Amino acid sequence: MHHPANDNLSKNLFSNAMRIYRSKGIKHLLRSSFWYLMDMHFTSFYYNTFKSSETFLFQGIKYHYIFHSYCTTWKNERCAIIPIALDIVQKYTENGKNILEVGNVISHVRSVVHDVVDKYEIADGVRNEDIAYYDTSKKYDLIISLVTIQHVGYTEFPRDPSKILRAMENLKNLLTPDGTIILLHALGENKEMDELLNTGKLKLNQMFYLKKISKYMWAEAKWQDVKNLSYDYSIPSARGVLIGVFAKNSAKKII
Repeated sequence: MHHPANDNLSKNLFSNAMRIYRSKGIKHLLRSSFWYLMDMHFTSFYYNTFKSSETFLFQGIKYHYIFHSYCTTWKNERCAIIPIALDIVQKYTENGKNILEVGNVISHVRSVVHDVVDKYEIADGVRNEDIAYYDTSKKYDLIISLVTIQHVGYTEFPRDPSKILRAMENLKNLLTPDGTIILLHALGENKEMDELLNTGKLKLNQMFYLKKISKYMWAEAKWQDVKNLSYDYSIPSARGVLIGVFAKNSAKKII
């Protein structure tokens, strides 16, 4: 699903470009744009060359951070949550399970064979439908969403924070009897969703947390470590992440 953080970044880039153009002219703008792109690619090259061995632990498993030019992952939560999501998706794929991804994220860094629903992003293999009303006869063993569900009803017009609850109920109806939903959620961006999680109105069976400890480094944390962390819109990046699980078979250990 389209990520509003990308909108904010695009608007900021456009605003800065127009400011440079008006004050210093087209030549300076082109020169500045060239060095911006060079810096972005150099930074990506630097991280992949010198930091690719860096790891973090989540639930006893060691993961390598992923440094990718897509949304400059080294700046935000994607460098940690994408590796976790890739591991989960791979296990379900290897077992021949049906998978639905809500929000087109994983395909930006790896090729995918699973179904993807994204209301806004136009891409090959992506179904542009509203997940709150998405209907199919197909049932899924795994539904996974990376920093997407938090935007349902929140960054739409008219704004409807309760739409997240309707979307989650719809997703539950798409599960097999033993199916699972996994949400990788950036805390602090949608405080209303955070409150739904905190009060149990948005019910999950398991909840795990990561906390940002440096520019790209993350560490496993407890709820009290992340519950009051604000979202950093200047990057943009969350400072805390929830990895939440809803399983129809609540006794089943998923993570």
